[in-house]
Amino acid sequence: MIMDIGMIIGIILGSIGAISSAWFILDKLVKRKNLTWRFAQKAVLKIADRMTYDNFSPTLLVGIGRGGAIMGAMISGALGHRPLIVIDRKYEWRNGRRMDDMIHRLRIDFSPEKVLLVAGEVHTGNTMRLYYDYLKSMCVKEIRRATLYYENGSIEPVEYKGIISSNKKLRLPWMFTKKYRREDRREEEFREL
Repeated sequence: MIMDIGMIIGIILGSIGAISSAWFILDKLVKRKNLTWRFAQKAVLKIADRMTYDNFSPTLLVGIGRGGAIMGAMISGALGHRPLIVIDRKYEWRNGRRMDDMIHRLRIDFSPEKVLLVAGEVHTGNTMRLYYDYLKSMCVKEIRRATLYYENGSIEPVEYKGIISSNKKLRLPWMFTKKYRREDRREEEFREL
């Protein structure tokens, strides 16, 4: 009887180990990762705490596109409440290069001293640089940047990041259907997601 219980426990533990190993290997091979809303919430709280630690209290948040709208709203809520403006962008492909531009230019009736520029994700940094330079041209005294996902190798510095990775197949929480299209990617990249 004792031998049978020991054998059953061994089989159970061996099965758990085999399943865990297979899961680990599959996770490393597939490289796709879906970030959860819970992860985004923790990242926003981390960003808000870091801004408080840095004594940076923005008077305006500017979101870039859909991801910036979502992250900007979450950060605004984590800070108590800060005004949020969202500007979408458009892309055009010329000779294999992506050209970024804003759909509308900001018209602000007050002069914000401190602006937090927020994106859902930063891959190369080109779009973040476009908005940063535009805000600088409006004579904003201090601009800092925040994002949920920051890709290794980006050319644009971002002060507040939720996750740093080079996993191009990472899916953010708001990318929950196959209908979610990212116009910043070429047609061949759409098929990979």
